[in-house]
Amino acid sequence: MKVRTKWLVKHPIQVKYLLIVIFAMLVPTLLIGFCLYNLIFNLLAKQMVFPEAIMGNLVPVIERVNAFLIFTLPVAALIILWFALVISHRFAGPIERLESDLDQILAGDYGHRVHVRKRDDLIGVAKRINLLLRLLKK
Repeated sequence: MKVRTKWLVKHPIQVKYLLIVIFAMLVPTLLIGFCLYNLIFNLLAKQMVFPEAIMGNLVPVIERVNAFLIFTLPVAALIILWFALVISHRFAGPIERLESDLDQILAGDYGHRVHVRKRDDLIGVAKRINLLLRLLKK
């Protein structure tokens, strides 16, 4: 069986699952990160009265954390996007292939069989469609 190499398929279900996975991973990550950042730095630095010597030591730490976040947040976002793309592809790829095979069958090619990869979740559906085509051919 040929391996699909197109990661972005034209099926709208991929966009749906891509957005679901991105929001499910990115929103909690950013929310928790923002809350921790706010709790640690704003509450400690602004709410408590620190002597200037402690504030002088705290400001460089805050600046280093900010610099670290500037570089790591885009990397984390790209990793999340990659995972979302892989997960959405696992859903949309087999569905697009199934629809393509069914279009060929509907066009009158009853000898055509539905092909899926061994790891695809739709293998049971493909087997049943192929069995139905064999029964109709008899």
